[in-house]
Amino acid sequence: MKLTPAEELPDGPGWLYEIKYDGFRCLLDWRENGIRLMSRNGHDLAGAFPEITEACLETTGSVAQCLPLLLDGELVHLLNDARSDFATVSRRSRMRAENTIAGAADRFPCRFAAFDVLELSGRDLRAEPLEQRKQALRTVLEAGGFPSAVSAGNPSVIQGIASSEDPDTVQTQLLSGNGEGIVAKRSGSRWTDGIRTTDWMKVKNWRRVPVILTEYEQENGYFTGCYLDHEELIPAVSFKNGLSDEEARTLSLLFQQKGEQKSAGIWTLAPAICAELLTIGEAGGKLREPRFSRFLHGEDPETVTARRLARALEPIPPGVAVTNPDKPLFPEAALDKDGYLLYLQEAAPYLLPWLRDRPLTVIRWPHGTEDERFYQKHAPDPVPPFVETSPDEDGPRILCNNLETLLWLGNQAALEFHVPFGRLDSPFPDEIVFDLDPPDASRFDLAADAALRLKQVFDSFGLLSFAKTSGGKGLQLYIPLPEGLFTYADTRRFTEIAARFLCEQSPERFTTERLIKNRHGRLYVDYVQHAEGKTIICPYSTRGTAHAPVATPIEWHELKEGIRPRELTVPVLLNRMKEMGDPFRTMDQARDRQPFGEVLEKLREIT
Repeated sequence: MKLTPAEELPDGPGWLYEIKYDGFRCLLDWRENGIRLMSRNGHDLAGAFPEITEACLETTGSVAQCLPLLLDGELVHLLNDARSDFATVSRRSRMRAENTIAGAADRFPCRFAAFDVLELSGRDLRAEPLEQRKQALRTVLEAGGFPSAVSAGNPSVIQGIASSEDPDTVQTQLLSGNGEGIVAKRSGSRWTDGIRTTDWMKVKNWRRVPVILTEYEQENGYFTGCYLDHEELIPAVSFKNGLSDEEARTLSLLFQQKGEQKSAGIWTLAPAICAELLTIGEAGGKLREPRFSRFLHGEDPETVTARRLARALEPIPPGVAVTNPDKPLFPEAALDKDGYLLYLQEAAPYLLPWLRDRPLTVIRWPHGTEDERFYQKHAPDPVPPFVETSPDEDGPRILCNNLETLLWLGNQAALEFHVPFGRLDSPFPDEIVFDLDPPDASRFDLAADAALRLKQVFDSFGLLSFAKTSGGKGLQLYIPLPEGLFTYADTRRFTEIAARFLCEQSPERFTTERLIKNRHGRLYVDYVQHAEGKTIICPYSTRGTAHAPVATPIEWHELKEGIRPRELTVPVLLNRMKEMGDPFRTMDQARDRQPFGEVLEKLREIT
């Protein structure tokens, strides 16, 4: 069933509204003898997305009464509850080698977001009204234990797309998450195959992007739009849609009369003419679905920069005020406040899960890292309505549970985010953390050595562990724990024994001595810091140092390959996250598999 594009949502009673996710539209054909993911052009994508079929197979017993089943939906790679990354889904759909597919499924997992049911228990529902098909979808989701609304924080591979009769609620969610658009569906509508119908209307969340017009190709009528990156013109788009016949004719004559003929039928023009385009985003460095909006008369091409393009594609959510965006924060990295906010927006899918429901301590540098700083634990009065807080005897504590709060804090130059080891109002830690602190940055080799030795200890107990740089000179090792089972006293027993064992094996390299003067150039294994009420730098938080370092989750093999923590800065992380995903991505799955109770029993036997 095809959607009809519209500029505005239909209003009034008789409509349901839902988020339009930027992925691959497909049908999930789920039968006892096989599972297919059928794209709109008839290709089976199941082989490229094994995590979808595996999830179906794991729950076949629960949904057996619903089979054969045909779901309509979207293949998505979620960045938040309202947004999917089309580039990731597209890249994965083209993979053919099994090893490549398996690696991508691990690093960049996709999900199937269902919004309709065409067959249930073998019964054709296409002729049933929309509301009855939605009820059938709820039946399937409940049977499989799948969430009824898209949630990036929920690990379920199969999810439902929620509908609402209130377009404003859906619009607010869309803009907050910078999603692709909204679909309006007429109540009572039937599902019709291959027909573009006004029963389903889609309105795109257009971003308005400035470009410099630099080239015209006569044969196809396309114009090239560029932006400046360190004085180099970078092509961002080829377009002709949106131009009226008169605008296209006038612009082509301008290129032919004022420009330089590059080759047969192709003219170039020195940077002079700027235009605003509408786009739904970018993929592979190119604007997607570009459409001419208007000429930017009098615009200086020098202002059409990579930064401006990035900000246009990634707008600040409504309700978040930004002051002094050009204020330098990290001078050595030439990173101003707006650049820092862009980093927070890119890192949010990985950063926010670590901040959620953890009373926050931030360190603020109001005038950048070269000036004074101060700690902040409690919320000011008043706070914006999107900021959640938790009561505390000295005043409400800040909870960073959404992107708006993260950017609000970033606007206040909160450059470090420190979190406790457990969630709000819980006496139990969510993870064990070892802090490995070498005497100075030149001895990071000590931290790498200690981490790899400790990993051998963890492995011997069957414990899954993860590593991250501190953003400074050392490393921090994480062992996720099952929720609500082990106390800080339990974890202290383990951390102390593991730390002392390491130091006994190589006392000339490692120590548990807290006084710096008594360490004598050895690495300090800090297990005392892991305690109730203590905090640690959050994964993906920046540190308040001029070159903009980031506390970065890493793969274990990177320690053996000589990774350099000083090089893990904001600009590097922006590319690193896109290329390798999140090394902490499997921590929640590991949490419930940890045999920590058995480890404690063994320790009791030997101590």
